[in-house]
Amino acid sequence: MRDGATGSGEVVQGTIERVTYADPKSLYAVLKLDPETGYEIPKSRTLFQPTRVTAVGKVDAPKEGTRVRLTGRWTEHRTHGLQFEFESFEELPPADRLGLVRYLASSRFPGIGEKTAERIVKTLGEGALEKILAEPKVLSRVPGLKPVQREMLANQLQAEAGLHRANVFLREMGLGPVQSAAVLRKLGLECEQAIREDPFVIASGIAGIGFAIADRVRGALGIANDDPRRARAGLQHALKSASEDGHTLLPRERLLEEARKLLMDAITPAVLAQALDDLVSARALVQEEERVWLPHLHHCESELSRNLMRLLKSGPVRALADARDLAAAEQRARVELHPLQREAVLGLLRSPVALLTGGPGVGKTTIVRFVVALAEAARARVALASPTGRAAKRLAEATGREAQTVHRLLGYDPEAEGWLHDAKNPLEADLIIVDEISMLDVVLAHHLIKAVAAPTRIVFVGDPDQLPSVGPGNVLQDLLRSGRIPTHRLTQIYRQAKDSLIVTNAHRVLAGEEPLFPQPGDKQSDFYFFAADDPLRCAERVVEVVTQRIPQNFGLDWVRDVQVLAPMYKGDCGVDALNDRLREERAKTLRTVRELRAGGRIWRVGDRVIHTRNDYEREVFNGDMGEITRITDETTLFVRFPERELAYTGSEVSDLQPAFAITVHRSQGGEFPAIVFPLVTQHYLMLQRHLFYTAITRARKLVVLVGSRRALTMAIQNAEQNRRESALADKLAKL
Repeated sequence: MRDGATGSGEVVQGTIERVTYADPKSLYAVLKLDPETGYEIPKSRTLFQPTRVTAVGKVDAPKEGTRVRLTGRWTEHRTHGLQFEFESFEELPPADRLGLVRYLASSRFPGIGEKTAERIVKTLGEGALEKILAEPKVLSRVPGLKPVQREMLANQLQAEAGLHRANVFLREMGLGPVQSAAVLRKLGLECEQAIREDPFVIASGIAGIGFAIADRVRGALGIANDDPRRARAGLQHALKSASEDGHTLLPRERLLEEARKLLMDAITPAVLAQALDDLVSARALVQEEERVWLPHLHHCESELSRNLMRLLKSGPVRALADARDLAAAEQRARVELHPLQREAVLGLLRSPVALLTGGPGVGKTTIVRFVVALAEAARARVALASPTGRAAKRLAEATGREAQTVHRLLGYDPEAEGWLHDAKNPLEADLIIVDEISMLDVVLAHHLIKAVAAPTRIVFVGDPDQLPSVGPGNVLQDLLRSGRIPTHRLTQIYRQAKDSLIVTNAHRVLAGEEPLFPQPGDKQSDFYFFAADDPLRCAERVVEVVTQRIPQNFGLDWVRDVQVLAPMYKGDCGVDALNDRLREERAKTLRTVRELRAGGRIWRVGDRVIHTRNDYEREVFNGDMGEITRITDETTLFVRFPERELAYTGSEVSDLQPAFAITVHRSQGGEFPAIVFPLVTQHYLMLQRHLFYTAITRARKLVVLVGSRRALTMAIQNAEQNRRESALADKLAKL
C-alpha cells in the first residue's frame, strides 16, 4: 500500500538488473534498476541510500539488461518501502561499451554469454547493433561465433527492433502498455501496417479497446470523419453496445439512428445505409425482416428456437407420475397441495418441455420438490441446475439433492475451448430442472438446449417479474410470449407466506402499492424502514443498521449473513462508497490486516468479494462470492468460496470486486438471510419497480430499507422497464 507520495512526473533512468516479478496478463512488473548517475534515489527520501531502485508499473515482458527511462513518482509502500511507480516505460539504446556488453549478454539473446558479447563489441565497436541490423553478415567477422549463433542473434535483434518500432508507433497513437500488448498479441509486429489500413481493426476482439479508442487512433492517422470504415465500425459498435444492454438485435432504422448519434452526424444517412448493406453482404452482420443481429446472437437465437421445437415435437412422453402417485407422495410428506399445485406437478411430469412460474410464497419450491421425488420414484435420472452458483446452492438446499450451475452441468473442455456436452454428446439425464431462468441469457440457453436430446425432458422454473439476465436476451419472457411452451403459473399465496411481510410487500410492490411496515418497537417483523433523507446520512445509517442494529436485535453475523444491495455503483449510497465504509468496519474487527494493492484497489484479509467472470478451467463463475482469507505476498491472495479455496495471482485479482455491497443485478439468483437496501433520490435513474421487487425478494429472513419516502415512492411508481429487443418468441411462434 502507498502510505504517502510526493512529486509527479519524476524520471529514473538506468538498466534493468533483475525482473523480480512480471505478470503476462496484467503486465504488472517489479523491477530492480541499476540507476545511472543523477538518477539515484534522492537522499531526502530515505535515511539509508540503497544502490538499486525498485520500480513498479505496467510493462510487457521486461528484460534484464535493458536500459530504460521511466517517468512516474516515488511512493512509500507499507511493507516494501520506497519504490518508483512508473507510468511510462521507454527502452533506450545501451549508453556505452559496458552497457552494450551487458545488453548482448542478457537472457534475451540465448547462447551469447558475457565473453562472446565482449568479442562482438570489440570486433564491431559501439555501433555493433546498427551494423548487425543493417547487414547481419558482419557477424562473420567475430572470432569464435558459430553460424547458428550468428543467425539466432541477427534474428532476435530484428525481432527486438520490430517490437521497439511497433511499441513506439502504438505509443504515438496514444495506447497504453496494456493496450499495446493486447494489439501486439492479436496483430503481431506488423500491426502498424494493419492499423494504417483500417484503424478499427483494433476494436474487434482486443480486450480493453473499443470504438472510442480506435476512433482516436483514426484521428491521429488523419483519416476523415466520414470515412466508410468509420461508418462500418460505428454500426458494429452500436449493435455491440445494444447487446451489452440486453438486446439480441436492433430494428434496422433504430440501428442506423444509434450509429448516427455515435458518429455525431459526420456521415450522411445514405453512406451509413450503404455501410450497413456492405456489412450484411460480408456476413459481418445478419439482417432479417428489417432487424439486424450480430452473427453469433442470430445463431444462438435461431438455434435455441429450433432446438426447443425439436424437443416439443419429439412425440408424447411417458408421464412420470399420475394422481395416485401424487396423492401418496402428499401423504408421505404430510402436505396437502392446492388443486392448481397438483395440476402443475402432474403437468410438469408429462411434458417434454414445460415452464413453472410465479412470485414469492406461491409454492414453486414445493412443486419442484414433488416433481423431483416423483420422477426419482419412477426411476428417472434427475439433474438440477441454475445459472449461478448461489442459485444452485439454494436449489440443492430446497430439494436435498445435488444441484450445479448450468456451466458445470454442460462441462468445459479447456483444450477444445468448448462444452463437453452438445448435440453430439448430449446430457445423460431423463429430467433436467433449471431454476431461476430469468437469469438465463440467450447464449447459455442455446448451449443448454442443444445438449438435450429426446427423450430427455426439461422443466424451466422462474419468476417473470424478476430482472432479466445480465447477458443478451429475454428468454423467460420470450418463452411465455411465444405461447408454445406448456406453462403452469402459480398465483395464490399460501398461509405460511402470508405471515411474512417480505412476501406480502413483494406482491404489494408489484401491484404498485406502498409496503406495509410494523408498529414502532415491533421486533418480531421481517420488514423495516429507517428514514434518512440526506444521502450521506443514509450511508451512515446503512452502516449502523448492518454492523450494529441487525446483529444486536436479530442475532445475525453481519459479515456472513447481511447483504447490502444498491441500485447503482456511484454516489454516497452507491455500491462503491458503501463497500469502502463496510470494509473499514470489517478491518476494525481484525487484530492484524494484511493488504495487497492490485487492480487499482487495496485488498484486505477479511474482505467479502465476488467473482465477476466465468472461469471454466478453475470452475469459478460470475457471481460466486467468498472471503479473502490470506495474502501471502505482494501479488497473491486466497479466497474461500463455499466449496473450496482459490488463489488469485497477478491479473486474476482483477476478476474480483468487493461484495459487502453489490448491485441488485449481481444479486440475482441469490438469497441472503438479511438484505439492507438504500433508497435515495440520487439513484432515480435506477429506481424501478422490478429492480426494487428483485431486491426485496433476495431476503430469506429480514429486509431493512434505509432512505427517503420520496425515493421509495419513486421506486414503486416507476413500472417502466426498458424493453429488450429479441426475436425468440417470434421464431418459436413461426416454427
